[in-house]
Amino acid sequence: MARFILSLMELGVSATVHLLFGFYVFSTAVAADISQAAAASGCLLLRRPAAAGAGLVNVASAGEEEEQRGAAPVVLDGSPPPIVLVHGIFGFGKGRLGGLSYFAGAEKKDDRVLVPDLGSLTSIHDRARELFYYLKGGQVDYGEEHSKVCGHARFGRTYDTGHYPVWDEQNPVHFVGHSAGVQVARVLHQMLADKAFPGYDTSEDWVLSLTSLSGALNGTTRTYYDGMMVEDGRSMKSICLLQLCRIGVLSMIGWTFLG
Repeated sequence: MARFILSLMELGVSATVHLLFGFYVFSTAVAADISQAAAASGCLLLRRPAAAGAGLVNVASAGEEEEQRGAAPVVLDGSPPPIVLVHGIFGFGKGRLGGLSYFAGAEKKDDRVLVPDLGSLTSIHDRARELFYYLKGGQVDYGEEHSKVCGHARFGRTYDTGHYPVWDEQNPVHFVGHSAGVQVARVLHQMLADKAFPGYDTSEDWVLSLTSLSGALNGTTRTYYDGMMVEDGRSMKSICLLQLCRIGVLSMIGWTFLG
């Protein structure tokens, strides 16, 4: 009984912390969007007469112009090599939450810093495949065998224009991964070495460097704190944070299916 009560207390504390963090991220994103909308509305009011017959000229701020330029995908050439920032679990890429940045605005410092929006809760394999096509362009191919084993569609979204279509041995990239994002970059690096993308002559030399930011390079004890069983590393405790996450994922899938 005491162990059951302790488990409930641990679950309550952990769930509360995660919910508060999620609320902080959501509220920050909403506040940033409201602020940008208010600033844009103010700029629309600042109009001055132009030359006769030319109508009105909209006086936009430098921030607005920059935002408008960033609305379309930025297609980079080969020099210098871009830096690709890869988010972790529950993470998000540029534009997913409005003006909120997962990497503290690093992508706003330079056009050659890319922040792809990968699956927040999808597998490392799937995210690695998405990352490849985000850079190179084309329809995401998760692989025939992998898709059959995991029971999901083989093909995903289509990138009409890759963000770095010239990517190859002569035009490599720098990967910087945070948390599980490092595993995504490492798996992609291995896929490149294994030539796992049909139609592309890839190699390990497509990656110039790989940097880890608090990466789970050899696993993490956090999974056991959140409810994973130590005995087999697969099953979960009946009452734990991972069970709540499991319910959340199933709910998201259900709403998506019904929608």
